[in-house]
Amino acid sequence: MPLVLPSADLTLAPTVGPLVRSVSPESGGGSLRRALNEIAGRGFAAVQLDATLAGIRPRDLSRTGRKDLGALLMRSGLRLAGLDLFIPRQEFTDPARLDRAMAAALGAIELAADLGRVPLSLALPVRDLAADARATLVEAADGRSIRLAVHAEDQLEDLTQWLASADHAVLGAGLDPAALLSRQIVPDKVVHHLAPHLTVARLCDCSADGLRCPVGKGELPLLNYRIALQLAQNRAGPVVLDLRGLETPLPAAITALRAW
Repeated sequence: MPLVLPSADLTLAPTVGPLVRSVSPESGGGSLRRALNEIAGRGFAAVQLDATLAGIRPRDLSRTGRKDLGALLMRSGLRLAGLDLFIPRQEFTDPARLDRAMAAALGAIELAADLGRVPLSLALPVRDLAADARATLVEAADGRSIRLAVHAEDQLEDLTQWLASADHAVLGAGLDPAALLSRQIVPDKVVHHLAPHLTVARLCDCSADGLRCPVGKGELPLLNYRIALQLAQNRAGPVVLDLRGLETPLPAAITALRAW
């Protein structure tokens, strides 16, 4: 599986998790294989995997299972854009759950390496994350040549300070425009601000009342956001089409592809 390099790639890679988990008949979900086939059949060329999905969690996958997952992706004709690990951020600050959270993150780094050294997106409580936990994650990512895309849209100042102080090639930012819009923050301005450190950008939208909605139906200034991403040359493409929080993820993916 090819290594995904930094580029101005603006193609979309839908998140497969919401499709697999959806029970809607038109969702295209029910199994990973079906979801991948639906994504490929709708004209997408890439996909974003979810490391919290049952069956493809790092702890669930043997060496053979990882090879089988790679083979499934190849048969679908889809390029793997990256891996998501979104677990509750408080697990990284609760002493009783920290070891489990760190094990999940380190396992996801290993899985990202086994699947072609793709970027790993994860949400972290940057402000309250212990220094040794930060160092462990960066060291593990560096050892596997994995770029981290850290989401901390509510702690942008703290995230910026960490990125600048660490100044490490594997440590970068992830950006979720819906999370920014819900806080009345203009996404394209944040893209320009984080450009030197932006690893993975997502595409999603948010309505005026703060709820996630299909792309093009909310407050996201699509053209400005697209131009900003095209100028962010350190970003690893494709753009992740985030379908979380949507009732009908497959129709929403099609709507987003048309709008984008």
